[in-house]
Amino acid sequence: MDPSLPPLSAPPDTVFYQCNRTSISVAVKSDPYKNKILLDPGSLTLGRCPVSSTTALKNFLVFEYGLYDCGFSRIVSGNVVKFFTDLVYKPNPAANVFPQPFRQRINCVSNISMNPTPLESTVEVQLSGTSHLDFSFLFMNSDFTAPSNVKDFFLGSPIFLAISAAMGNHQSMQLFVDECIVAPTDDLSNSAQRYVLINNHGCLIDGKVAASRFVEPLQLDTVKLTFPAMKFVGTNGLIYLHFKLMVWDPRATNGLKMCSYLSDVNRWQLLGNPRSDLCSCCESVCSLSFRRRRDADDKSGPGIIHTMVLGPFKIRSPNASNDSKALNTRSDFPIPPAVGALFLELAVLLLLSLGVAVYGRAANQDSKELEKRLLLTHET
Repeated sequence: MDPSLPPLSAPPDTVFYQCNRTSISVAVKSDPYKNKILLDPGSLTLGRCPVSSTTALKNFLVFEYGLYDCGFSRIVSGNVVKFFTDLVYKPNPAANVFPQPFRQRINCVSNISMNPTPLESTVEVQLSGTSHLDFSFLFMNSDFTAPSNVKDFFLGSPIFLAISAAMGNHQSMQLFVDECIVAPTDDLSNSAQRYVLINNHGCLIDGKVAASRFVEPLQLDTVKLTFPAMKFVGTNGLIYLHFKLMVWDPRATNGLKMCSYLSDVNRWQLLGNPRSDLCSCCESVCSLSFRRRRDADDKSGPGIIHTMVLGPFKIRSPNASNDSKALNTRSDFPIPPAVGALFLELAVLLLLSLGVAVYGRAANQDSKELEKRLLLTHET
């Protein structure tokens, strides 16, 4: 959860909304506690949209927008589309207005008619009246030559993912993955379980314990990566990928990068430039040096930032009859360092109480022993 946002949630019986296939209407009580201390309309936003009317409905602040107008994130699963964003109230502490900040998740679900496609999720970011960016995600085959229709994965099997941004008139821009977090829910603020796949402004840190890496060749409009399928203990095997994407001028990246860990030589390597030392900070803290960040409506800086959720995807544990076949397909994954039996038993008990990510990286063990040995701590 973004620490700059106010805590959940709005006062009871304050926020009301209704969605249809293309638009949303939100009404927020201007006097939440009926004590004549009113909300400041200028401090209330729906995604990136301001209040559209203070008079359309008496005693309410109203938002009337299309679902593509306010920076809603979007998840496509079959014929169902889920749109979501946050209603945020951040008042000026010095102003004589309702003083309590809040944040309320707004969800809309719509059914659409569409042909089956390997495209799992897209989001459109408006840059101007006629220009936009379309972000898309595709599961790919192992050599990234064609999309894959596989939606369910065995625990530990490789996932090949391509993330693209259709640049339109912005061909000089480059797409980066600043952060990726895996969780069993689409709402990180309500999830105690999570696993950090990419952090530190583009360091694929999962590569230190698994066969995870960014994939060549370097392309301005596409990021390709692979990582082993994982699941969380005590869940139904569904996972969501939470991405923080950046589209930036490649001449002014100032710390944005795509770094993979090469386990055979124990070092980090920058995609597209093996001799660069830009990845050396991945073992500590990497920093960015932008003049300032901007969102999709601000054209004053060298790029944009957008968050996106991809999923849900089903991760299946191999059953006993399929263990040999499933595990042999993962034999190229490195095995984590051995752990003493006494410490392992204690670690398993602790991890089961917390909720952890499970990886498949061993070979030819029975399934119960496999899951005991492949428990990895999650990062929060």
